[in-house]
Amino acid sequence: MEGAPATTSGARERRGSLWQSFLAARRYEIGAAGLWLVLATVLAGLTSQVADWYVMTDELLYERLAISIAHLHSPLPHIHGELIGNVNQLYPLLLAPLFRGNLVPPGLHDAHILNGFVMSSAAVPAFLLARRVTQSVRLSYVVAALTVCIPWIALSSFLMTEVVAYPVFVWAALALHHATASPRARHDVLLLFALGLAILARTQFAVLLVALPFALVVHEFAFAPRGSLRRRVVATGRGVVSAHRVLAVAYGCFVLAALVLLAAGRLSSLLGTYSVTAEGNLFPSGMAHSLVEHLAPIGLGMGILPFVVGIAWLGTALVRSRIREQHAFASVATVVILALLFEVTSYDLRFGQGRLHDRYLFYVVPLVLVALAAALRDRNWSRWPLFASVGLLAMAFAYLPVIRYDKFNVDSPVAFLNGALLDAGGSVNGARLLLAFATIVAGLLFLLASALLGRRRAAVILLVIAALAMPVQAGLAFNRLFTADGTSGRPLTVDQSVVFDWIDRKLGPGAKVTMIPYPLLYGTYWGNVAYWWNVEFWNASIQRAAVYEQAFTGTPGTFPTIALSFDRTTGRANVSPTDYVAQAVAETRFALAGDVLNNDRGLELVRAARPWRAEWLALDLYRDGWTVPKVVGRIRVFAAPGQTGPTMRFLTVSVRGPQGQPAREFQLVSNASDWRAQAGVQPTSDQLSICVPQHGYADVQVSARRYTPIYGDPRSDASFSSYARSGGVLVTGIALADETRPC
Repeated sequence: MEGAPATTSGARERRGSLWQSFLAARRYEIGAAGLWLVLATVLAGLTSQVADWYVMTDELLYERLAISIAHLHSPLPHIHGELIGNVNQLYPLLLAPLFRGNLVPPGLHDAHILNGFVMSSAAVPAFLLARRVTQSVRLSYVVAALTVCIPWIALSSFLMTEVVAYPVFVWAALALHHATASPRARHDVLLLFALGLAILARTQFAVLLVALPFALVVHEFAFAPRGSLRRRVVATGRGVVSAHRVLAVAYGCFVLAALVLLAAGRLSSLLGTYSVTAEGNLFPSGMAHSLVEHLAPIGLGMGILPFVVGIAWLGTALVRSRIREQHAFASVATVVILALLFEVTSYDLRFGQGRLHDRYLFYVVPLVLVALAAALRDRNWSRWPLFASVGLLAMAFAYLPVIRYDKFNVDSPVAFLNGALLDAGGSVNGARLLLAFATIVAGLLFLLASALLGRRRAAVILLVIAALAMPVQAGLAFNRLFTADGTSGRPLTVDQSVVFDWIDRKLGPGAKVTMIPYPLLYGTYWGNVAYWWNVEFWNASIQRAAVYEQAFTGTPGTFPTIALSFDRTTGRANVSPTDYVAQAVAETRFALAGDVLNNDRGLELVRAARPWRAEWLALDLYRDGWTVPKVVGRIRVFAAPGQTGPTMRFLTVSVRGPQGQPAREFQLVSNASDWRAQAGVQPTSDQLSICVPQHGYADVQVSARRYTPIYGDPRSDASFSSYARSGGVLVTGIALADETRPC
């Protein structure tokens, strides 16, 4: 009995010793997690100031996907009630709980805070990767901090996949390095999981599946037994397959599935909504110089010299390093950087409209930062590759398009520097020359400092440059984002919820409303588009979108729409998707029968009669209400269900003439009244009587004798800007009164 307390005490001491040993072994990881939380808190403090959308229709898409997950309780991608081929589902899955049962504004605020913590979490895998490669805890902390303090971190202000794709990419790079340097079956399984997660985060990372075998071969070839080239190649192939049996089996299945899909002509469909990027010529003209050109924004955003030194070390380690951890990293980083560089360049040349999208390429920055840390740690790496790296970046700057932007450029966050570069250089060529000259001078000064001051002092200088250049640029990027009006035309930090989310406040976010977009702003396409973007973005209850006569959607094909049509003899609609409808007060194509519950800023919320039917329908007018030259338009009023005899209805019509023209004559004629007048720029209105038979309909004729050129058809951006139409007068409003009397 006396020995029991001693035994218990010994067990406690052993448990305490084990816990202390665990903490001692993991104290650096705990420190990295603490660093991440500090950086995340600061970043979330910045992103929480964002109160509006900035990137359309990207943010609208991922918000809608998150809301659909919350409403349908399904992880599959649904937009407007239909399944779409979106692969980037990881980010909407993270956002979904924030929008469950909530109005959009609080969900949006919470999403921006979450963004700060998620995107900055890339610091943790960056720390682990740097520690494996450099064996230096201090340098690994520096890499972790700089991974967050880059100008591209401002992308955390938006509802976009970059938020989750950035940390997931670095985790995938860590798993790739781990499997390459330490081949194990469990490491291969972990790598396959990481690659799958990366593709779910961003479809673009499917390129990692192609890069992986090349990285393994490059690394294995460096350590293959000496001999003829043929023997080394054979030994490399056998070594890769032997060391990575799980990957070999997985890739065999991948290839077999790809062959089956290729035979069926559906291989590109694996990319979902991005399937078009895998079609056509992947090597467009201008590829060579554009590959180099795409390095320029990355080098500029990293402060030039850190990028130059990091790339130089990768080249040295790839050829000369005999340390497996370092060579594995050099193999992985080099192949992955080249793969992403090729992918982004090909995309930009084919679909990027001649612009650089460094937001698709900035994922490589942590890899270059780890290489930079390894260079500072490595005493034996050759300086000669530095000349090649300097020349490469100087040549990239010689091609760089230096364009001045008034606001933050999402596609190229470092482009906020372009204005200062143009001012300093005096012209585009002057700015290019300035950057190239700065690169050459920086490289030479670094070599001179290494020779005169020693490696340690030169390393300190380089760290100071990196620690200043990148965080300062990050701060300036946020400053540009917050001080210039966003693409919505509003300050990004001003809450717009009180203006636009009134539908949700009226019905609740769980209601289902069909939106029927219509151009209500005269002569402005993007103003109309932005209006309907706001309607959908700020109201979770907007669950469907209907389009009448293929006119005016404002969203791309990833947003399915319902094709709405009406029987021209009865007014009966072909569909009745929801009880509630959001449509323009100034709608001049049709009016759904129902009760108007509320209207605000040109939009009215209607509880539609079921099944849907039109009270009146406009025919032979342009879709936005203009009369067609030499064509008599008609406004058709239908008999109401249960109507017992001919009934007099009262139709109020508003008309205006084109800008810059004298008042124009027009006439409206019904079977019970007529209205002949002149319309100037300001709308004029009148009420007409029309006798509607017991069954069927009666028409009001609308015509104008004169016509002149007007703005283009607002069905799409292309039709609006590609040609002008001719029109007579614009019908700006049609309203059918509830009052009736016998004819």
